[in-house]
Amino acid sequence: MRRLLVPALAVAVLLVWGSASRLLPAPPVRVDIMLSSAVVLAAVAVLVWGMLPLAALGRRLPLVAGGALPFAALFVWLGWVPAANVAKVVFAAALGIWIAGELERVSWIVVVAAVSAAVDIVSVAAGPTRAILEKGPVVVGWFTVAVTWMGYSYAEAFTGLGVSDVLFLALYLGAARRFRLRVGWSAVAMVASFLATIALAMWWTALPALPLLSVAFLAVNADLLVKGVRAGGEPSRAG
Repeated sequence: MRRLLVPALAVAVLLVWGSASRLLPAPPVRVDIMLSSAVVLAAVAVLVWGMLPLAALGRRLPLVAGGALPFAALFVWLGWVPAANVAKVVFAAALGIWIAGELERVSWIVVVAAVSAAVDIVSVAAGPTRAILEKGPVVVGWFTVAVTWMGYSYAEAFTGLGVSDVLFLALYLGAARRFRLRVGWSAVAMVASFLATIALAMWWTALPALPLLSVAFLAVNADLLVKGVRAGGEPSRAG
């Protein structure tokens, strides 16, 4: 039961914030965006962290993702944004943790970080992500976790965190746990990277989140990753 307390609290924060943030007084817009993002992103990271023990399910984890997906779609269709956010995070986290469990060597994490960052840059600049963004909020809402702002309803304003970004957050945290890297500091650094991307995006229409996310994860764990690669990758694995 104690293991369930942390993810349960994170779910509660996501539900309450998504439902009640519009009732709070609105500070200046940029301050509002950063404070609101910090609350929601911290809750997302805590929920993902609380789901890490599900790695024990191994290749049954996609069943968890498959169970969350129809609820995410249903809640988006009904307009229940807070509940949809939770379902999307559970879906993405389950997939990310499962993928992390399939990594056989610590060096694979570095490859995943480099490739994902490059693909995200291309996708936002001229690929699928750009196409989705150009379709507007109706389409974006299906593929993002909505960070609602203080003093505004979801229909008026929100910041979107890509479901794929949550997937990679979970993948990196799952890999950190699997290979005995710094799980806690990785989570802190990656939340900070999201906030940095959001801050920079205030001067652009959209920026890819995975480049800074990958850099943050690699920077926090650089010495352990180098040590693991030199040792062949497997000896440092937690399993």
